[in-house]
Amino acid sequence: MPRSDVCLLIPYFNAGDDLLDSLASVEAGSLRPDVWIVDDGSAKYPAASVLSSYDGALSIELITLPANQGIEHALNAGLERCVDQYPYIARLDCGDRCIADRLARQHAFMQAHPDCALLGSWANYVDPQGQPLFTSRPPVDSASIRRKIFLNSPFVHPSILMRSRVLQDVGFYPTEYPAAEDLALFFKIVGKYRTDNLPCALIEYIIDPDSISSRKRKTQIRSRILLILKHYDFSLIATAGLLRGVATYCLPRRTTVFLNRLCESWQHRHSR
Repeated sequence: MPRSDVCLLIPYFNAGDDLLDSLASVEAGSLRPDVWIVDDGSAKYPAASVLSSYDGALSIELITLPANQGIEHALNAGLERCVDQYPYIARLDCGDRCIADRLARQHAFMQAHPDCALLGSWANYVDPQGQPLFTSRPPVDSASIRRKIFLNSPFVHPSILMRSRVLQDVGFYPTEYPAAEDLALFFKIVGKYRTDNLPCALIEYIIDPDSISSRKRKTQIRSRILLILKHYDFSLIATAGLLRGVATYCLPRRTTVFLNRLCESWQHRHSR
């Protein structure tokens, strides 16, 4: 039986004790979700072994896939088990941390705004040693999100909280866009429903050289370009997004991180 109306879905693959760090950040909040962890065929550091040392108060369910299938398949395996049990499904990645009572604030917003289908937040980006890099401030209101989705993902994926009924309507994560399953899902939701971002950083997001965004960067960018082409409406912003995707494909990750830092700093100064 669910102990909470919020399920927190965490995909796992050989992440080791990073999982425990993430769980500790969740436990520090005032809203305690039921946590569902999907081990995507880990061989080196199985989630079951890591969780054997966990002695916290969270209710944790573990799904173990027999072989590594990719994050989109791991997430869908979790959704298949959770979507009919919980009104809300939240996301977090191993190593990332919830801050500022993240889940309680998002839950309160969703209850106060029943027409909101998906809610994200801003995020503090840090390096693997925890040193701050920049704060990502995606668009806040639904109209801006719908317009700017062509430029970049309008949500920091591990920050989102979704209504299960919306997933029952639009479906789960598409699997034909490897490493960009989140953007593919966002396109489906943003086109039909109101979505929002809280204008404050509620997670700490680690930029890790071994993350999917780093290891599968070219694959991810190709998938994003294909998604833009699928939804292309000949608008200036869609064209700018397409050109940005091509340029990003040609630049190294460290350069795009540097440019993101400059862009975020400029936007922050000029929004005050």
